[in-house]
Parts: sequence; structure tokens; C-alpha cells
Amino acid sequence: MEIAFWRFVSRIVGRWWFGPAPDWSRVRARVGAGTTFARAPKGVAVETGRLGGVPVETLTPRGAPADAAVLYLHGSGYVIGMPRMVRTLTGALAAAMGTTVYALDYRLAPEHPYPAAIDDTMAAYRALLARGIPAERIAVVGDSAGGGLALDLALRLRDKHWPQPAILGLVCPVLDLSADSSAFHCDPSREPLLNPPLMAQFMDAYLPGVPEAERRARSPLYRDITGLPPIVLHSAGDDLLAGDARRFAEHATKSAAPLRHREYRRLWHVFHAMPMAVARDAVADLSIALSDAIFGHRTGHRAGR
Repeated sequence: MEIAFWRFVSRIVGRWWFGPAPDWSRVRARVGAGTTFARAPKGVAVETGRLGGVPVETLTPRGAPADAAVLYLHGSGYVIGMPRMVRTLTGALAAAMGTTVYALDYRLAPEHPYPAAIDDTMAAYRALLARGIPAERIAVVGDSAGGGLALDLALRLRDKHWPQPAILGLVCPVLDLSADSSAFHCDPSREPLLNPPLMAQFMDAYLPGVPEAERRARSPLYRDITGLPPIVLHSAGDDLLAGDARRFAEHATKSAAPLRHREYRRLWHVFHAMPMAVARDAVADLSIALSDAIFGHRTGHRAGR
């Protein structure tokens, strides 16, 4: 009953957020209005500032160590969204790990198409290093489009021979920017938030005028992923992007890339942000994997709590 109720709520919210609008600013205004009262858990302080010159929302639990961080990249198609939209998720991660989460407010398309978002992500990551936080104590996590950005960051760091984060956390990530994405070749009826026309609009805004062959070449699903840090991948069986997650897991296996994939059946895109028991369990699972990577044990940082 709980899952059915929140699926219904998600469908109503999705129709309101992504319904007809004359421009993306109207859609952003709806998303902002719908998340006005988003709160972090008790004991997690929320502040706004800048990281590497990029706006950021910082969520700091009591006793968080100064030498560890989670860089979080929100989703919503590279076009809309804001840190407040995923505060229930980032706040839960901060509380579970006892670690500061930096939720980046990167530039959005179509005003700032590719590669603005990944440039902002790189600037924020380098700023964490400049603050004295070692790469092996940084986790980079993203949902939806943010998951794609997390992979883009790791690929750029590898190609530049710069320090990689300890781990990547991908929540229902965008992995295929081309028309071959499973978003356009699946039954969309069970997914309450996304639909194929909306996904096409996202891609066209992010990659305006970019031909299919180049969109495919830029997609993490088709790139060489050797030399990346360990990856924990969460997908949802009813999500339009579930098929891409399965293909990426196969790609990782063939590449001998360290990846753990967990698919949550009968759930939808980024269900982790919903106030459901299964969402809390999924966030806990993700938190354990991230804590293992940056702290070397399964309980996360607990000093001062």
C-alpha cells in the first residue's frame, strides 16, 4: 500500500512539474515551489555557499570529519533541479555517513549546454582537493543526470591523470544520451515521473544540434570505463532507464571495472528521495558502500555523535 500510494503521488507531482510550459524557467519554478519545505534530518545543518566558484548547498552532520566529503550531483535532465529538490536524500546520506555532503548547484541547459555542468563539477571537485580533503576520502554521488555527470567527472579525471575519488555512487543514472537509450525502447506505463518525449527534450536541451553519433560517443555506456574508481549502481525496475543500467553493468563486467549493481524491482526513477521504507533501506545500502570506500569500515564516521 505504501509503495502504491507514493507511486500515485509521484505521478501527480510529475505531471505538475513536467506539464506544458512555455519555457524551462516555468518548469523550474514548479519544482522549486514543490520542494519549498524540504528538510534535512535533525542534527544536519544546511548552509549555502560556493565551492570552486559554483553555488553549493552544504549539509553537515554533528561531528563530521574535516577530511572527508561527499560531492552530490542532482538530476532532472541537466535542465532543471536544484540541491533543495534532493535534500531528503542528501540529508539522509549525511546523517547515515556522519559526513559532510556538498550538493552542487551546477549550471543548467539550455542556457548552459554541455559541457558547462561537467566543468562546474570538475571545479567543485578540485576545490575539495584544494581544501586538503584527499581524493581517497571523497565520494562522488549523483542521481539521474547527476549520475551521468559523476561518470563524466571520473572519466575526465582519468584522462588528465588526476586523483580519482574513492567511489562513485550512481542512482538511476543517465548513461545513454543517444536515441538508443532504453528510455525510448521500453514500456513507460509504470514509470510515474519520466516519459520518452520528456527525455528527448532533456537531451535536445543539453546537446543542442549535436548529431546522434556524437551523442553516442559522449555517453558513458559506450566509453572505455577502465581505470575508474569502484562504482555502486542503484537502478529501479520500472524506470525508463533500467535497461541502460543493465547494459552498463554488462559493460563493466566485460571491462573488468569494479561495479556493484542492485536493481530494485517494481520501483521508479530515483525512488530513493521518497519517504518510504524501501527508500530508506536503499539509502542505507548506498551509505554503507560509500562509507566502506572512504572510511574503510561499514559504520561510517560516528565521532561526536
